[in-house]
Amino acid sequence: MPQVHVIEPVHSHKPSKLRVCAYARVSSDSADQLNSFASQVRYYTNLISSNEDWTLVDIYADRGITGTSTAKRTEFQRMMGDCRKGKIDRILVKSLSRFARNTQDCIAALRELRQLSVTVVFEKEHINTSTMANEMLISMMSAFAQEESVSISKNMRKGVQMRMQNGTYRPPCAPFGYRLGDRGLVIEPNEAEVVKRIFREFINGKSTSSIAAELQQETVLKRYGNPIWTKKGVTYILSNEKYVGDELLQKSIAAEVFPYQRALNNGQAKQYYKELAHEPIISRDTFAHAQGLLAQRRSQFGHSQKSHSSALTKILVCGNCGAPLYHRFVNKCDVWVCAHHLSQASVCPLSPVTEDELTELFNRLVYKLTNASCPVLKTYLAELHRIQQCVASQQPEIAPLRQQVAQLLEQSHTLNRLMARGCIDSAFFIAHSNTIQQSLDKVKGVLARQRETDLVKENIDSTLRLQAVLSTIKPFEENASRIPEVVSLIKISENHVIFHLSNDLELREGRRKV
Repeated sequence: MPQVHVIEPVHSHKPSKLRVCAYARVSSDSADQLNSFASQVRYYTNLISSNEDWTLVDIYADRGITGTSTAKRTEFQRMMGDCRKGKIDRILVKSLSRFARNTQDCIAALRELRQLSVTVVFEKEHINTSTMANEMLISMMSAFAQEESVSISKNMRKGVQMRMQNGTYRPPCAPFGYRLGDRGLVIEPNEAEVVKRIFREFINGKSTSSIAAELQQETVLKRYGNPIWTKKGVTYILSNEKYVGDELLQKSIAAEVFPYQRALNNGQAKQYYKELAHEPIISRDTFAHAQGLLAQRRSQFGHSQKSHSSALTKILVCGNCGAPLYHRFVNKCDVWVCAHHLSQASVCPLSPVTEDELTELFNRLVYKLTNASCPVLKTYLAELHRIQQCVASQQPEIAPLRQQVAQLLEQSHTLNRLMARGCIDSAFFIAHSNTIQQSLDKVKGVLARQRETDLVKENIDSTLRLQAVLSTIKPFEENASRIPEVVSLIKISENHVIFHLSNDLELREGRRKV
């Protein structure tokens, strides 16, 4: 009979101290919430420090942040990062609603923490994730917390609308030229002078771009931080009804479904117009005159009133600054203008380019690509085949490499778990971890070269597709709608245009001098 010897587990020795942290959050900066915030931080600091078997890692605390999303909670993200680094064994939280009010985020975070061997203790619900058999209870309670957030949001939204209707609503922030007073908006004298100047210069004939450039150059102070004056900001001031003492309420609305996303209210919901809500900065005649000029300039230099559908949309980029180009209808002609040039001409000097010129350049490109005397694609394709044959003869099979990566990652995870539980010492961990990492780097390097081979194959396939498309296009005909089939991006500069073809090849066409 074979002899069987029992080997006692390593963790039967005296365990090291548990590394514990706490997470606290309040959703607003009100006095009551800040009191609660301070109490949570103080309570958990004392609780963890007083336990001899625990070591305090840190107190992670988000103040004035909603719990409906984890994206903007910097302390929560820092805590998750420390868990991934193996610094934490247990997290203490007051309740599920403090951890997250979004069921999806909550479950995703807890699943990741479970894989990292980190337990979470929710004191209010008496839940310890290390003793739970499944996620059903947490899912239910997290859903309740989310529904509570939805209910609170609906009640607050209803209260805001009621205050808008009866005229008691107060804006949460003041526009440039005003500050929040006890009974509403109060004029800020220094800023009000800038507002008057903007209206005065605009009515006297200056463009919004030149006004913004002058204010920026003079470093006229703006309310928040460094002064940044743009055409868009000046236009917003010129079109804001608050400067005549009125208020248009509910300009934007939040979606009815969770998670909430705000959008402009273009007639989807009621709006409320409150006259004589506060002291005006601009007279009504001056404001009306400015609105007339804005409408006139929009009709001359702004978007066309008709909808414009073009194959060039979203594929035109400025070669100077990298900004996208937007369509405008100027002097009965379709043109494309750099976004930075639109906001402030001095930022980007690229002049507008007509759609007719771009179509002409595209037709010239098609002619060159299909002309037998200019075999660009055939030469490119032959070179790609040569590279593919050269590289493929030297590359090993990819399947065993991927399996090797999976095995090495599994070894790394096992090593991290053993280290987190105190089963191995740091010297053993570092030595084996370095060996595994070196092997991983070597295998990943081979895979990276293999991916280059795959990229060559993709380029061959895309070039063959491009040749098939070009065979159906006749040069110098109406081909504007076929542009996206051939070109993925067009970079426009003053003297030339660079076409990025669908097979990653770049070709340059010179622009005609005007």
